[in-house]
Amino acid sequence: MFPRRISMMKSLTLSLIALFVLVSAFTGCDTSAVNEPGVDIQAPTISITSPTAVDSLGDDVVPVLLTASDNHMVSRIELFLSNAAEPFAVLTTEPWESSFDASELAEGTHTLRAVAYDPEGNSASAKVTLRKGIVQVEEVLRMSLVEIVTSANCSPCGPQNEAYHTGTQSDHYKQRVATIKYHVWFPRPTDKLWIHAQEWIRPRVEYVLSPISIEQISAPKGWVGGELINNKGVDWIAAADADMQLAAGAKIELERTRNGSSIELSIKVTGITTSDYNDLHLHTVVTESDIEYNDGNSENIHYEVLRRMYPSASGEKVTLDNKQTAQFSRTIEIDPTWNGDHLEAVVFLQSQGSKHVLQAAKLHL
Repeated sequence: MFPRRISMMKSLTLSLIALFVLVSAFTGCDTSAVNEPGVDIQAPTISITSPTAVDSLGDDVVPVLLTASDNHMVSRIELFLSNAAEPFAVLTTEPWESSFDASELAEGTHTLRAVAYDPEGNSASAKVTLRKGIVQVEEVLRMSLVEIVTSANCSPCGPQNEAYHTGTQSDHYKQRVATIKYHVWFPRPTDKLWIHAQEWIRPRVEYVLSPISIEQISAPKGWVGGELINNKGVDWIAAADADMQLAAGAKIELERTRNGSSIELSIKVTGITTSDYNDLHLHTVVTESDIEYNDGNSENIHYEVLRRMYPSASGEKVTLDNKQTAQFSRTIEIDPTWNGDHLEAVVFLQSQGSKHVLQAAKLHL
């Protein structure tokens, strides 16, 4: 009796498995991106076919032609000019076409941005930078930003920091490279330069490392222009040489007024390719050099050490169109533990998502 019941149960189980496989064969071929319990999370695709970046605008009506697709359907497309908060057109059906009156635009550069949505709210965007009139292009040299993760008790850090410092003492590097050194809590959290500025160092280091976890990283490490560049001083210099040949994405001008232990830093930022980004953050850093200190490695004097970031480790979110100028100010109070004669301000504009640094600038305080 029992063996027959077991045999019947096995047969029923196999039948259910076969039915599941059959159903899966008909339902499992949908390649849509879904999230439990079956919500569509796949974004549409969109591109602007006209106008293009090489087109010059006059005072005519400019046709806008788009291509868009989605795994389900494109429900609407919104069109924006420059940094406008509201779209100048909302398209809900094909053909994806519209237009705008260029006679209302000032001479200079403008950004056309298209955002496509599907019924679930997933979105994607495309943008193109357009030019109206004769635009004089000012040559702006790029200053390379070098960020170094180091520690005063990290044995390999000493020789690499020394190689980098020695190799960047010419006027060429002093004029074209801005350096920030983040003293960290590993291998040991006893470094006083880490302890003093940990409020700003830790979130900044975690950001530049992401998506790599801290547990997978050892010092030293270098970033140039927002990109990770190995662990050798000579490689950081070579990367800075290559980075400074890139086009500057912005112009940054600095001025300061000092009254005793208080410094007013004025920052003027002019966009060059800033319209290509919607996630820019302006970072302001105070560094100190010629710090005499030892915590176990070969270094007795430390340079370009981060002391503080303004207004926070994540900087200030900014929106800046091409050719647009914005003014910022920072009040810097000199800490009693700092040597006020050895301070430098480093200011840089960075895309939060891509980590690309558009431009950097520095000024002795």
